[in-house]
Amino acid sequence: MEEQYWNRFAETGKITDYLNYRGIMICKQVMGRYEGDMSSESDYIDWDGAVSGAGGGV
Repeated sequence: MEEQYWNRFAETGKITDYLNYRGIMICKQVMGRYEGDMSSESDYIDWDGAVSGAGGGV
């Protein structure tokens, strides 16, 4: 299915067609998480950790 959206973007070069393609990819990642696929989990890393914030203040 993604290939169809990519081919459409390749033909038209329109931003909206590219965003449709990316939307399909993101949707598949989210659905994969709910189905237990953690392979794309690295896209959502919390660099600050669970304990401290980025500010480092008191």
